[in-house]
Amino acid sequence: MRERWRSGVIYLLYIGLIDLVVGLGLYLVLRQFNTTVEVLLVLGLVCIGLFVVSRPEEVKRMLTGRAARYGGSATLMSVALIGILVLVNFLGNRHHKRFDLTASKEYSLSQQTLQILAELEEPVDIVAFFTVNYYYRQQADDLLTEYLYHTDKLHYQVIDPELQPGVARQYGITRDGTMLFLQGDRREEVFYPDEKSITSAILKVTQTETKTIYFITGHKERDPENSGQGGYSTIRQALLDENYQVSTLNLATITDTVPVDAAALILAAPQVPLSDEETEILKNYLDGGGKLMFLTDPTLPNVLGNDYLAKWGFSLRDDMVVDPSGAFFGDYLAPLVTRYPYSTITKDLGGLTSFFPVARSLDAMSELPDGVVTNRLIETSNTSWGETDLENPQLSNDKAADAQGPLVLGISAEMTDSGARLVVFGDSDFVTDDVLRTVSGSLGNKDLFLNAVNWLTEEEILISIRSKPTDVRQIAPLTGIQQRLILYSSVGVLPLVVLIAGAWVWWSRR
Repeated sequence: MRERWRSGVIYLLYIGLIDLVVGLGLYLVLRQFNTTVEVLLVLGLVCIGLFVVSRPEEVKRMLTGRAARYGGSATLMSVALIGILVLVNFLGNRHHKRFDLTASKEYSLSQQTLQILAELEEPVDIVAFFTVNYYYRQQADDLLTEYLYHTDKLHYQVIDPELQPGVARQYGITRDGTMLFLQGDRREEVFYPDEKSITSAILKVTQTETKTIYFITGHKERDPENSGQGGYSTIRQALLDENYQVSTLNLATITDTVPVDAAALILAAPQVPLSDEETEILKNYLDGGGKLMFLTDPTLPNVLGNDYLAKWGFSLRDDMVVDPSGAFFGDYLAPLVTRYPYSTITKDLGGLTSFFPVARSLDAMSELPDGVVTNRLIETSNTSWGETDLENPQLSNDKAADAQGPLVLGISAEMTDSGARLVVFGDSDFVTDDVLRTVSGSLGNKDLFLNAVNWLTEEEILISIRSKPTDVRQIAPLTGIQQRLILYSSVGVLPLVVLIAGAWVWWSRR
């Protein structure tokens, strides 16, 4: 009977260990000592105690024998490893760093967003009204986690409008998925969680002043309301996203001055000359400290005139830029530009390519007038030239008559005494709807234009590279042969290789 007890007492050890593991597991899940946890822990300790009392010699041998020594060393190494992992986790929690390993940096905020977050002075409350089943909830949480990582000025909370309908009515929310941005008495609603919408909402609730951009009309210019070919509706929406008001201005309908609320004017490729009165209004506006962007194309009239532009340190050439080594899909008249001489406008554009379909060049003066500061914005390659024989369809580099590359396609200038600013581009097509909608995700056209507007309106904080559309990466449909190859190689070949390797090791050691 005694021998039978001694042989069966080993099961007490197993039962005790199981009780301890289950009891500790329940405590970790429930985070409290309830009756069940206490009973399991006490029962486990009693069972282990009975085993120790019943077989003390075996316990002593287990603790002092060679197996115990080896086991102790292994236990010590395991405890040391666990301690190191705990320490690393602790340090990582206190000094954490996030890494985005995606090819397109899909989970990283753009430089412009980071600059805006760094300049926040007052807190912004973000109240998201998400039900449990809202489709984009996880996407919104992940994106806003990235925002919160870079600033402590954002406060984010989620309210379920089904569980708290009174709170939703209090804020006037009637749509699931609404994200509400609040600062003081200003509020902005966002209905889709992407970086462009969230950053735009932060701008709108934090900026106390909304500046107005006027597009000049009446001379067949690019139309910011036109969404067809050659229209500027996409760039207009981009300006609205950056908290600008966008309007149009016909110089023939005003008396003698530009509206006082004009932060900047945009004269986009007028196809007919301005009247003398309109030109005078424009020049007086600039001479008085105004801000203007002028975009033109080959063969279009130079409505400001080179005599006036010379006061700003440059002039327009009557040519058409040809660039054999930097051509867009082989089109010599559509240069791809990668040269951005350093300036406030282009400081963050390095590495981006801009595309200019049919452009004219600018002639920057080597000696500037007093009180004028200019910056070249974009330059073509060394092999480019400015074709002056515009009637001849055959392109030919006449080095005696044609300007040689690198050629300037855009320039900024500032009058230091009055603060007047002027930006001129030798192309107006580079921000049309058809260009931006097809290649804007990979080119710097929109960033270049918006940065120039930000510089004109003295909103340098916004000058940077903006967020890009998310890349959609899909695996092409697999053929039957490809599917079977993947299946058999992963399920059959790889395990077989491991089996053969194990058999070879056994055979060599037998």
